[in-house]
Amino acid sequence: MGRIEILGKLEKFFKKHLLLKEECQVVYLLVEIRKILDRDSNKRYPILRFYCDWSVHTEKDKITGEMEKIMEDIYHDIEVQIHNPALASSKTRIIGFMYMEDLQTEMKNFLCEYGLPQSLAIDKNNWLAFVKLLVKILADQPINNPCNDIETFAFLPASEGCVYGRIDFTKKIGIYNYYNFGNAY
Repeated sequence: MGRIEILGKLEKFFKKHLLLKEECQVVYLLVEIRKILDRDSNKRYPILRFYCDWSVHTEKDKITGEMEKIMEDIYHDIEVQIHNPALASSKTRIIGFMYMEDLQTEMKNFLCEYGLPQSLAIDKNNWLAFVKLLVKILADQPINNPCNDIETFAFLPASEGCVYGRIDFTKKIGIYNYYNFGNAY
């Protein structure tokens, strides 16, 4: 099946599913997007590609440079928060990662480039519905060794409307071996 046929399938999919309501819809969307990225040898969306891969693997061991940088930033923010709380920013990289802001940017650009409806990435309610479902899919599917200082990053099963996770460090930060994160929508 070629790119044009896959795009046709996605156009039909978006006409039926303006708001994603089931995990299987998110997985289908990401698998079809990955097919397009592969067919076009498109390297412009490394974070989108990472999530496409992550959604269908029980563990993620292959780490892209972009994801490694994000995880290094997350680690740095946690380190500052633990060692120098007064210097910690209220807008940390982990919060942006929980809401999948980088993914949202790449998803919007991808949908625009391929002439697909962008409401998923533009409308706040649509995006939050997508994130909630994707976090459920990714729960207990850790990213292993995403950077030198993090052993595992994992979203954990959580109540409806919540995101929780755990980051295990390769070495302690102060007295901490790990960091739990979470937030409600």
